[in-house]
Amino acid sequence: MQKPRIQKDIWLQEHRTSSTIPSVGGQKPADNVVALIEFLKENQIDCNKRVVDIGCGKGRNSIYLAQQGCEVFGFDYIELAIEHAQQQAQINNLADKIHFSVGAMDERWNFPDNYFDIAVDSFSSIDIETKQGREICKKELFRTLKPGGYALICVVAAHDEFEKELMSAYPGGELHSSLWPQNGKFQKNYDEHELKEFYSEFTLLSLREITKKAFKLNREFISTHYRMIVQKPENIDFK
Repeated sequence: MQKPRIQKDIWLQEHRTSSTIPSVGGQKPADNVVALIEFLKENQIDCNKRVVDIGCGKGRNSIYLAQQGCEVFGFDYIELAIEHAQQQAQINNLADKIHFSVGAMDERWNFPDNYFDIAVDSFSSIDIETKQGREICKKELFRTLKPGGYALICVVAAHDEFEKELMSAYPGGELHSSLWPQNGKFQKNYDEHELKEFYSEFTLLSLREITKKAFKLNREFISTHYRMIVQKPENIDFK
C-alpha cells in the first residue's frame, strides 16, 4: 500500500501530461454524467439544482452540469486542475454558475450539512488510497447531501478485463485493488455486492453494469464499470 499523498503527486503529473489517462485533458462530459441528467429529466426532477462534483479534475463534468442549469460546486486536490477548470468556466461564460475550489475528498469538506441536491462521484473516490479515506469521503457525501438528494457513483468493476490483470500482477494491498505499474497509481475496484454494502445507508435507485471498448496504456480492451444512482433517505442525518 502506498504512503498517503503519493497519489496526489501521481495525479499532478497526470494533469500535466495526460500520459496514462487521456480523459483528464478532455472537455467532453462523461457518459454517466449525461445519463444522470437523463435520469433526472425522465423522472421529472428539476435539474436547476445545487450540485457537488467530487474530484472534479479539469471541470469537464462541472461545465456540462452548469450548461444543464445546475449551480455547481467542484473541488479537487490538484491546484493545477482547478486553475484549468476555472479558465474553462470563463471561456464558456459559466463563471457565475460554477464555484471551483481546492480540497481533498478524504478530509472534511468545506460545505454545510444538507447543502447539495445532487452529488457526482465519477470514478473519483476509487483513487483514494486508504479505506479510511474512502469512508470519510462517503460520510461527507452523506452529510452534505440534502435528505432526498441524489448521488451518482461510478466505479470500476472488479471483473474489468484490464483491472483483473493488474490486481493479479500488481495488487494494491486490499481487496479488489491495484497499483498501476507505470506510475504506482492506486485504484479500488468493486464487485456488485461490495458496492451495495459500502453505500448501504443510501437508498438504491438504479444500478447498471456498463461494458464498452476502451483504450488505455496503448491497449484496447473491454472495460466494465458500475453506474449507481442512490438517494439519501428523507428525514435522516448522518451522525
